[in-house]
Amino acid sequence: MRFFTFFCGLLLLVLPSLVLANTATTSYTSSHCSESITSCFQTAPEESSLTVYEPMYLIAGGEYGEDIKARFQFSFKYRIFDPQSSLVKSTPWLKKFYLAYTQTSLWNWSADSLPFEDTSYKPSFYFAKNKSSFYDALTFGYSHESNGQADETSRSMDAVFIQPVWNLPLGDSTLSLFPRFLYYLTKGSENQDLANYRGYVDLNLRYGNEDSWGIKSLYRYGSSNNHSLQVDLTYPIRSPISIRTGGFLYIQYFQGYGESLLDYDRRTGPILRIGLGIVR
Repeated sequence: MRFFTFFCGLLLLVLPSLVLANTATTSYTSSHCSESITSCFQTAPEESSLTVYEPMYLIAGGEYGEDIKARFQFSFKYRIFDPQSSLVKSTPWLKKFYLAYTQTSLWNWSADSLPFEDTSYKPSFYFAKNKSSFYDALTFGYSHESNGQADETSRSMDAVFIQPVWNLPLGDSTLSLFPRFLYYLTKGSENQDLANYRGYVDLNLRYGNEDSWGIKSLYRYGSSNNHSLQVDLTYPIRSPISIRTGGFLYIQYFQGYGESLLDYDRRTGPILRIGLGIVR
């Protein structure tokens, strides 16, 4: 039964990534951070309209002595305007508008009914600016996050964000720093104190290259002295299908607040999970 569950979860992860992989078949370059902040390894100079965005993975594990829980995520982004259209040719900046969507679920494999404990739905709309003398890339826009629940289990927030990127050559790869600065527009009635646990800055670091290990960290410092840390370690285990898409050993460490939006104010960890990544 557990194998069947894992197989079904893997299908949920793989199928959308294969569809997106078929839309992006151009060669690698090193300048992608201007259009997908979380994919600062390498990418294509001219993307297709529909491409990958955040990492996609299915991993399982948990705290010592606690339930085994899987976590899976899929994500994509859509370029709103066609770069070849007459509208974009007359106003080129329009091709930098994107819609993105990421969904992250926490799945309890130890409970009898194998329930999904919480799912976060994260649509966003953003604009990407070109490289300047001050930053290597910059995006700003609007993001929403909610868990789709009602009453006392409802959690949600709306925010505007700005996210610069700085790349520093280090060894045979690149160290990328891309903090996301948030201003909350609204917070759900059941999570008015969200900033106490998430703060106003997501501090992201990434180091690695396409054919070897990659590491990404996310650090949050809440306004009430609450800390959270997530570290993702990946290693390719098969040849790439396409840009950032293939097979990766995926190891994730988490400690702090808000592994799921439902429990944004509950401290958990250390949690260690391992599994398969399709996009990193």
